[in-house]
Amino acid sequence: MVYNICIMSYQGDIFVKKLLYIISFILIISFLLPFCASAHSAPDEISVHDFSGVLSDGIKTYIKSKNDILFSETEAKIIFVTTQDSGEQNINDFCEDLYSNWRISEIGRRNSIFMVVDTKKEEYAFLIGKSIRLALPESDMYKYIVDNFEPHLLKRDYDKAVFATYNAIAKWYEEKYEGLNLNLDNDVFKYVGGEKTKDKDIKESNLWLWIVLIVSLILMVVVLKIKRNIELKIRQHERRVLRKKFKIDIDKITNS
Repeated sequence: MVYNICIMSYQGDIFVKKLLYIISFILIISFLLPFCASAHSAPDEISVHDFSGVLSDGIKTYIKSKNDILFSETEAKIIFVTTQDSGEQNINDFCEDLYSNWRISEIGRRNSIFMVVDTKKEEYAFLIGKSIRLALPESDMYKYIVDNFEPHLLKRDYDKAVFATYNAIAKWYEEKYEGLNLNLDNDVFKYVGGEKTKDKDIKESNLWLWIVLIVSLILMVVVLKIKRNIELKIRQHERRVLRKKFKIDIDKITNS
């Protein structure tokens, strides 16, 4: 009987340890996933996305309307993203990850321009579509940014920075694509001063992560409780066996 109890105890310990290892693995993966994933998942319609809440709604509407014309005529877009979520990641790496995860290269003819601005770090990065990199080298793109974006960035006026940069790049498209007319407007004051609605991050909600964590913790508590109950029953059984053995020994002594 004692031998069977020992086997049961040993098997129970192995089972509990395996469960604890599995739960620990799930918890570790759950904590690591947010760091492996991109900060923002792709919106349904990619154009201008203000996750920092620094752009006036009028500016965003202007860019979206011009991007609609640009895309219908050339299948290109000039995409701006503001964020505060690049974390410890280098802004260039963050931009590349977002570019890849949002599949910007699959938009139209791979002739779009993608720019990310981290308003917390006051840093930016950009990527040029493969099919226009010869026509628009990085040196020219930097000139557009230095002339149009950086002067306003120093004042943290993101409305004017994005507006001026968009128009400068859009003019390049007008020059390169014959017959393209975006009806650009240089009067930024028509579009600023209104509400600055922070775009909702439509990345997969962290709700699933919390569910996994909570379920894992509950399982861990349950497993530990089961383990304690098993150990308690084993100790109780061992006591009964010892009492019975002790009684038998006393009876033998008495009878002798």
